[in-house]
Amino acid sequence: MRVIILMVEIEQPEGLSARKLVLETSKHNVITAYNGASGIELFARFPDVDAVVVHVDVTNPPFDEVVREIRKIRPRIPIIALSPVGPVMLDGVDYVIPSHEPQAILKVLTDHFDASTTN
Repeated sequence: MRVIILMVEIEQPEGLSARKLVLETSKHNVITAYNGASGIELFARFPDVDAVVVHVDVTNPPFDEVVREIRKIRPRIPIIALSPVGPVMLDGVDYVIPSHEPQAILKVLTDHFDASTTN
């Protein structure tokens, strides 16, 4: 199964490109935003994505507000948080994975969404 991911990242294209490359290599579709406001706006326009990936360091607005706004639009959407300090407890998210391990996103998608891992 191929999935559509909304990825809300801090403005570091090199970090985003590694995560995006891993997902797109497996033939998943990725919609990207470089700040919280753009992420919320894109999610409002495209609420039928399969999951949302949000970096904990996202700003304008901050991470917790981005998660709250996404939950208002679609309460049961799976949200994956990317954390530079690895797995931590975060309110409102379904999964927390290390931000420096791009393959971890794919593992969550395959383990919990039956997503494909090959092209």
